Amino acid sequence: MTRTNISTGGALEEKYGYSRAVRIGNIVKVSGTCASDGEGGTVGVGDVGAQVARCFEIISSALEAAGATLGDIVINRVYLTNIEDAPAAGEVHGAIFGETRPACTMMAIGALVNPDFLVEIECEAVVPDDADITTH
Repeated sequence: MTRTNISTGGALEEKYGYSRAVRIGNIVKVSGTCASDGEGGTVGVGDVGAQVARCFEIISSALEAAGATLGDIVINRVYLTNIEDAPAAGEVHGAIFGETRPACTMMAIGALVNPDFLVEIECEAVVPDDADITTH
């Protein structure tokens, strides 16, 4: 089976030695993704809904590079720094996935790598075996 590593060019990908996503066969696994602006800043400081939306923008780009879409996601894992943010995070998740309705786990954790990050999301997708893979 062919392995394809997908990078979105984030500074920590190279520094910490990980890929934004990895595709093996028809499985795509996307690393935990936070609301980065791509230049070291945070999108939506203090607004978990805006951060969830930004996470899925980044995830969507990685999936596209792997030949997948948000509609191919079979599970999302949503890590919140404050469980009281669950309703707002869930509302944005529902707006994005209301039709697809992937499996989803939402939980609170102690902290994320940047104190401005309120949420980190990882996911897995299953795509047709013949879906094209593009790389950046």
